[in-house]
Amino acid sequence: MIIAIVGPTAVGKTAVSLELARMLDAEIVSCDSVQLYKGLDIGSAKIPLTERQGITHHLIDVLEPEASFSVAAFQKAAREKIDYLIRQNKPVILIGGTGYYMKSVLHNFHFAGKRDQIFEAKFKDLDNQALHDILAAKDPLRAQKMHPNNRTRVLQALYRLEQAHPLEEELQGDRPYYDYYMIGLDMDRTQLYERINQRVDKMFLAGLIDEVKRLYNRGIRGQSVSAIGYRELYDAFDGFMTLEEAKEQIKQNTRRYAKKQRTYFKNQFQAHWFDVGSPNWKKGLIKQVKNWLKNG
Repeated sequence: MIIAIVGPTAVGKTAVSLELARMLDAEIVSCDSVQLYKGLDIGSAKIPLTERQGITHHLIDVLEPEASFSVAAFQKAAREKIDYLIRQNKPVILIGGTGYYMKSVLHNFHFAGKRDQIFEAKFKDLDNQALHDILAAKDPLRAQKMHPNNRTRVLQALYRLEQAHPLEEELQGDRPYYDYYMIGLDMDRTQLYERINQRVDKMFLAGLIDEVKRLYNRGIRGQSVSAIGYRELYDAFDGFMTLEEAKEQIKQNTRRYAKKQRTYFKNQFQAHWFDVGSPNWKKGLIKQVKNWLKNG
């Protein structure tokens, strides 16, 4: 049994995941690209050990902050954990705001190898339109799905063709890999944005500046600290803005990210949506989950 919980940041996914995990005696698998990293706690809104209520959480604190991690690697790690829990007849709660990570696990994604410099060198003298024309000649349907100026995607599409990965294989990303029940949480945008602003203020009070400063002083650069909340403070430490400006930038970037999350989840998944601001929404959620369990 797999229940997935999605929604924009700060909407309240963690509290719901804990309640459902207690109700179902489930374990939780995180689908968050930042909570994977040790030491990135406050800025990633990682649930502290003291607040996990004895519920086992997976794929949190599994990487050193220097490490790089791909979606393909996450898919492999998450599916291994989920498959193990299924074999143990243990219900799984999948939770996270990183939509692409979530979809890579739940749907039938296949990942091609990474193109190399030798491959890219073959096209270095072509402008974007000429490159797109090559793709259109080889695979018109694939070319229609991407803008000529998105050179990275066009190159990757050409590479997939050269490696004999057909478009049909890419489209399998719309086919579920597991049977799952997805809960979507949302709320009034104005209220959500106010929650985000308050959450950022609390992060600063909880010691976000010191957390990021430790990473900065260790010389950590790259993927882990490119996340919202970290990159802005790195810019402040580098002298490009003040700490107060960094805080406001974090709020703004988080609000923008929440907007993208809402769009992604509503376009990419068939979720059962609940308005967190409506009366008795949680009772309705629990009722729907129980009905789903009852009906198999």
